[in-house]
Amino acid sequence: MAERGPLLVAETAIAAARAVSRVLPARVKKRIEDGVFHFIFQKTRVENDAYGWRPPPGGGEAPPGVTGPKPR
Repeated sequence: MAERGPLLVAETAIAAARAVSRVLPARVKKRIEDGVFHFIFQKTRVENDAYGWRPPPGGGEAPPGVTGPKPR
C-alpha cells in the first residue's frame, strides 16, 4: 500500500486541477498555461546552455587551458 501513496497523491492533485480548471475563466487558464510554459522553457533553456568557452563568431582559438563546455 505504501507504493501506491505517491500515485494516489498525484492522481488526486490532477483530479483537483481538472475540477478547478472547469470553473476558471478562459483568460485565467491561458495565463496559467503561459506561465507554466514560460517556466519550463526558461528552465530547459538555461540548463541546456553551454557554460564553457565558445569560439567567437568567425572562429578563433580557445584560451590556454580551456578545452570546451563544462561536463555535467
